[in-house]
Amino acid sequence: MREITHIIGDVFGDLSIPEKFSSSEDLITQAKTFIDHLKSFESYFIESVEKLNSASKSIPVPIPTIDGNRKRTIEVFEKFVNLAETESNLREEVLTKIYNPTELEKIENLLKKFHSVANQLKSRRKEDGKPRETILIKDEYDVQDLIHGLLKIHFDDIRAEEWKPSYAGSSKRSDFLLKNEQIVIEIKKTRINLKDKQIGEQLIIDKANYRKHSDCKTLICFVYDPELRIKNPIGIINDLKVVSTDFTTLVYILPNE
Repeated sequence: MREITHIIGDVFGDLSIPEKFSSSEDLITQAKTFIDHLKSFESYFIESVEKLNSASKSIPVPIPTIDGNRKRTIEVFEKFVNLAETESNLREEVLTKIYNPTELEKIENLLKKFHSVANQLKSRRKEDGKPRETILIKDEYDVQDLIHGLLKIHFDDIRAEEWKPSYAGSSKRSDFLLKNEQIVIEIKKTRINLKDKQIGEQLIIDKANYRKHSDCKTLICFVYDPELRIKNPIGIINDLKVVSTDFTTLVYILPNE
């Protein structure tokens, strides 16, 4: 009983992390070691009781009392370890999600940072008093080129899907297919004659076409609107968004402020 009391007081009297224990895992390890230590006395109590019984002697009250306290201490610490490990596992899941984003989250982060990247490219070092040449986002092809480069950060197999849309006034253009991930990224840039109504109509047609695509389970529509020509981006996003097990459509219109 003195040993149990001293260990609990000396080792577990202060549970602060990292002052007393370097981490929660360290605390759990120490608790498990204490449990194993208490369990090591099991044979001592069993042998003591057997010897007394074989000698037809009564069992002194302190023996079952102390053994009962030992068992209850083991039970309490086992519950503590179980709770601590459960919390540790939940925390690990959160950390895993933070440091290992999904493929969609990687793409979403790139698209949300696109406008900031495009603006940063305008500011380059000067050479002989003149700024170095850079990429300026003038049309849809420029948007495609920059997004293609950004996608290379996370993806190796990026395929251009060339096709001629079925709406009037369109020309052949390329969208990006991430074949392994079964994701298609469709890119548009607003202009004078391509605003809310036209963008919405085109996206509806594109959505219907890609639903039939054998390698497309998720369609991501990115609309770059630096001049803020679209007056109700949230409406378009909500109207076209579909999330299901067989086909998902997500729309990003940026910047939207």
